[in-house]
Formats: sequence, C-alpha cells, structure tokens
Amino acid sequence: MTTHVLDDVFAGLITIDGSSIYGMTDVHNSDLLLVPDLNSFRILPICNSEIGNVAVFMCFVCNPDGTPAKGCTRSILKRELDVLGKCGFDKMNVGFEPEFFLLRDGKILDDESYADITEVDRILREMMFEFERVGIIPLTCHHERAPSQFEITFKYEDAMRSCDNLVLYKMIAKHVACKNGLDLIFDPKPFESVNGSGCHTNISLAKNGKNAFAKDDGLSDIAMCFISGILENAGAITWLANSSEDSYKRLVPNAEAPTKICWGYHNRSAMIRIPKASENATRVELRSPDMMMNPYLCVAGILRVGLDDVKRMALPPKPIGDVSDNDEIKHLPASLEDAMREFKASELFRGFL
Repeated sequence: MTTHVLDDVFAGLITIDGSSIYGMTDVHNSDLLLVPDLNSFRILPICNSEIGNVAVFMCFVCNPDGTPAKGCTRSILKRELDVLGKCGFDKMNVGFEPEFFLLRDGKILDDESYADITEVDRILREMMFEFERVGIIPLTCHHERAPSQFEITFKYEDAMRSCDNLVLYKMIAKHVACKNGLDLIFDPKPFESVNGSGCHTNISLAKNGKNAFAKDDGLSDIAMCFISGILENAGAITWLANSSEDSYKRLVPNAEAPTKICWGYHNRSAMIRIPKASENATRVELRSPDMMMNPYLCVAGILRVGLDDVKRMALPPKPIGDVSDNDEIKHLPASLEDAMREFKASELFRGFL
C-alpha cells in the first residue's frame, strides 16, 4: 500500500457505501468514513505471501462530520464502555468460548464424543497456532459432545479487544479449515438430532486494578447485581445474543443449552453459570449466546443491563440447582420474533441502537 493511501487511512478519509450494508444507513445518506482504531493494528500472517504482508485495523464507521454512524456497532460498544468508566470501573473483561462443526462436503467427519481424539486434531492445532500469531491466545481445544463438533477457547481481554479477537477468530478458523479441504460451520443448530453450537460469554468488571466480581468467600455484591440485571432483561438480551432463526432451534430442553432464566453455581443447565475459579478468574458466564451474534452489540447490551442493576444495587433471586424440576422459572424467548418483541418493549434499551 502506498504512503499517500496510508495517510488517508490514518486521517480517517477512506469512504464506504453504507447503504450496501444492511442496517447501516439509507441510500440518500450513504457516504460513510472508516476511522481506524490504531490500538487494533496487527499483522495477519495467514494472509501473507511472496507479494507482501497483510495488516488489519478495526475501524469505527463515521458520518462525514465525524460523528458515529448509526449502524456502527463498535461505536455502540465504545459508548457503553465510556459509561462504565464514568461509573468508576477500569474496564470490562470478556472471554468467549466458540463452538463449531467441521464438515467435509457437507457431511460429518466422525462419530466421536466429548474430549475424544480425532483425525482433525492437527487442523485444530494449526488454527491455534494461527490464532496465537495475531495475539489471540488459545487456552483449550477439544472435541465437543456432538459428532464433528469442536471448541477452541482463547484468553479473555478487555471487551473491545475480545470482540475484535472473535471477529478475527472466525475468519482465521474458516481460512484454515478451507485450506485443509473442510467446511467450518458456526451455525447454532445445523443438525436436528445433535446438540447445537454456542458461544458462552464470560464477563467480569475491574476496579482499582482488581476483579470487582470477586470477594474472599465468592461473588461480590457488584457481581450479584450484575447477574440481576441480566436476568431482569434476559428476553431483550436474547435478541442480541441469539440473532438468527436457527438460534432458537438450539435453545431447547435436553440439548446442553439454557432454556430458562436463572443462575447457579457450576450449573451448566442455567442461563448464567458461575464457574469455580481463582479470585482473578471470578466471572459470570452467560451460556445462551451463539456465534450468529454481533459480539459488539451483545457485549454492549450485557454491560448496559448489568451496570443498571449495579447502580440500583438490585440483587438477583437465589441460585438454582435443578432447573428441570422447577416450573416457576420463566423461559427464554422461543423465537427470534419473541425476543425482538421483548427488546423493543424494553425501556432500558430505548435509544440503544
């Protein structure tokens, strides 16, 4: 790329047609600017060649006057993070746990189950190496419960960086799979007869350099209030966390996906699980999201509802043990239409988009 083009990039003078992106802007007001986040710069070794190297900036999409474009979801997350800072918190940490299927010619590769060794382990390791080369630190990799289903997790980061990482994760994983003659599917429910794929989302807040969700004997009051905010607004959050019709094929009973609005310790059937962890790793795990979500919108929404109850010091109901035998617990929305209806009816989300 020539120097004068880079000068335009750094000056935020690269334009796009916003009307060509669904939901971004109207055709009569379609000229938008890409303003790079300089902190997001990184080299993409997987795209390098003998011709040259490839680098990437994540950008904020802006109107010609420099204000955030209405469809820029990265700007929406930044706005919510600015509110977090005004409330005295250092940052929001987020960690994702993406699940996916690997197929060959549209067909399942194996009939293995949880944590089994398979023929594609080498390809999974290649994905992990490529993640690490761009600063996405892989943590765990294993076969999931369904045939041909896998999970590779990566280290948590501050909210914006982690969402950026998830976007690059999807691109890199698909690139490696394609190079090896495979199809990688992030669809939440590609096969009716087996469990679907989720993207469990782990959240904590930091204050004065420490984990604000932790205290000596477990969860802090801040963490408890944050949980309360998610539960109170679970229907609206579902529209952000599960944004395709197929998402609701996954959120059904007996498929290792949450169906009821509740929380519990070490409870994988609850919408919110509190994993056993050290003080620094104390966190809230939201188990309903899947990889069809826009991570910037989902995380921004989680932060808005959690922080609202932190401000009000509202505490959640008691944690739940066995979810299946409790008919008093409310259910998550059963369809994308139901979730959208709850989002639109929410006073808290008025003006969010």
